[in-house]
Amino acid sequence: MYKQILTKNIDIVNGISKEKIQLLNILMQLKKVCNHPYLFPHCEEGPPYVDGEHLMYNSMKLKIMDVLLKKLRNEGSKVLIFSQMTSLLNILDDYCRYRGFPYCRLDGSTSSEDRDIRIEDFQNPNGGKFIFLLSTRAGGLGINLHQANTVIIFDSDWNPQVDLQAIDRAHRIGQTRPVTIYRFVTEGTVEEKIVERAAKKLKIDHLIIQKGKSIQSKVTALDVSYMIQHGAQKVC
Repeated sequence: MYKQILTKNIDIVNGISKEKIQLLNILMQLKKVCNHPYLFPHCEEGPPYVDGEHLMYNSMKLKIMDVLLKKLRNEGSKVLIFSQMTSLLNILDDYCRYRGFPYCRLDGSTSSEDRDIRIEDFQNPNGGKFIFLLSTRAGGLGINLHQANTVIIFDSDWNPQVDLQAIDRAHRIGQTRPVTIYRFVTEGTVEEKIVERAAKKLKIDHLIIQKGKSIQSKVTALDVSYMIQHGAQKVC
């Protein structure tokens, strides 16, 4: 699928068109492939749609996470899983039900009342909830999920500060255990360059803040084109 998206848009990628909006659309499609092919219509067999091992088999990220979560549950850990895409949370919903993992979910469509109930349920040491699925930008900065000792960033945000704020929800007053962070990145894809750029921006922001100045780091069409081209020769 990654190859098909690249070859279909090869003229745009190679620079015949430098329209940023077109390049950003290609970039988003490639990010979706890295997360799970079922984010695209008609990729999953059905209807009827049946949960099964194919959920993991068709996504290396989910395959790795499946192994990791089994280990973490045996160790008595509690896990926060963040993704930018609500549609991906739907797939992770199916996964948690299939594996029988007790979980909560919070995204932009969750009401404030339901949000408070789910947070309280997860925070209850005797409640039995193992996983909390969250949209990276949803829920507000003040959420306290200190019962979790593991954070999984399923896909990274353009803005590294957003991921840091997500991670900080486990680093709240009341946290008594070391918190382990896992960030999933697909090798040889646009994800590598997105994470690399975020790391550089984080370093620049830190230096600028120390000097008491502000900076705006804009992504150009050339930047996006370069990200898309990363790893393309190996795929095509």
